[in-house]
Amino acid sequence: MSDESNALLALKNAWTGAVNASDRVREMSSAVANLPDATPLSQVDLETYHTVALAQANAVQALRGLIEELRRHTLKQ
Repeated sequence: MSDESNALLALKNAWTGAVNASDRVREMSSAVANLPDATPLSQVDLETYHTVALAQANAVQALRGLIEELRRHTLKQ
């Protein structure tokens, strides 16, 4: 497999990871939006929300970093 094939595969995988993580945030949106206004924060599943948000942030940052690296690589050619 060539370096370009590996780079393209990495891009596809990183993109898929970011989309999947974003889908998970979207799936949770109704649960957050439908929380009754009087819900005490102690009863809110902040750990799950944090995990989902962190996974999405990490996936997008990884994708961004990969794209930046690929851009630098293509500029050197």
